[in-house]
Amino acid sequence: MALETNKNSSVGTDLLRTPHIDFETIVELSKDAVILLSLDGAPTYISPATEKLFGWNAGALAEQLSDLVYVEELNTDAETLHRILSGSGDPAGPLPHADLQVRSAFGPLVWAEVTTHLLADKNAEPYAFAIFFRSIARLRELESQLEAASQTDPLTGLHNRRSFEDSLKREWAIALREKTHTSLIKVTLDRFESLAENYGPGAAEDCLAKVAELLNETARRPADIAARTASSEFSLLLPRTHEMGAETISAYIQVAIEDLGIPNPGNTAGNGVMTASVGAACAVAEQTGISESPEFILAAAENCVFQARQEGGNRVKTVMHKLTR
Repeated sequence: MALETNKNSSVGTDLLRTPHIDFETIVELSKDAVILLSLDGAPTYISPATEKLFGWNAGALAEQLSDLVYVEELNTDAETLHRILSGSGDPAGPLPHADLQVRSAFGPLVWAEVTTHLLADKNAEPYAFAIFFRSIARLRELESQLEAASQTDPLTGLHNRRSFEDSLKREWAIALREKTHTSLIKVTLDRFESLAENYGPGAAEDCLAKVAELLNETARRPADIAARTASSEFSLLLPRTHEMGAETISAYIQVAIEDLGIPNPGNTAGNGVMTASVGAACAVAEQTGISESPEFILAAAENCVFQARQEGGNRVKTVMHKLTR
């Protein structure tokens, strides 16, 4: 095993002149998992850190090599590493350097930073692959938590506006392709500012949490999205939901929020309790190939809410759109 040195470095020169350095022990003390494979895939060295990472002893791990990497569709690094571990790697080909998922004895897939090197003898003839695995499970977990936090409203736990808009774009693209109905419901709390003025921010937050819980229970299907999209405004995205379904759910929400009985003396039109103005828009593309932005259905639902508020609040307004060429 050669050690690269700087010609101007006396330290590097001294190391090269030291014949008793135990490089294998140094590798075994490292937390990086290391596997050395001959070009035909036979393991010649498996470090202790490798056994710890994957959960198999060296003998069992050797039998798992051909199935070790999780090959995702169109992931060339995963495919290349799979070929190397299976004994069909190309020494002249590209070497994978990527974050990949690998299998383990523990059950779940393990995220690892994978680096692969080609070892050559003094005549520059390749004789082995050196594969380094560094666990990044904790990093991935933190990234996942950060991503979830960036998509979640911290007060209510619902999707935030950004997440809602991303979901709307995705689901609307599916609806255009499949010519299915999409419904969008907007919910605005009537005279919400009066609640905060009379009872303080704690009562206002408690009200939002109760309404959020109700809406979250209403969005029951996996594709349904309940979001808080403004201070006292909520939105429900209901893919593959017809106009009648949107009307039924909107009416239920309007009544259910009033039935919560949250005191709001300033809401005289709502008999002194919290009520909501609800607007629902439903749309369907009756032909394929229509390039329509989802902004129109968002604006239609907001316009329905505006009409409901103009008429005194605590009511539902709905509209249906059919898109044709």
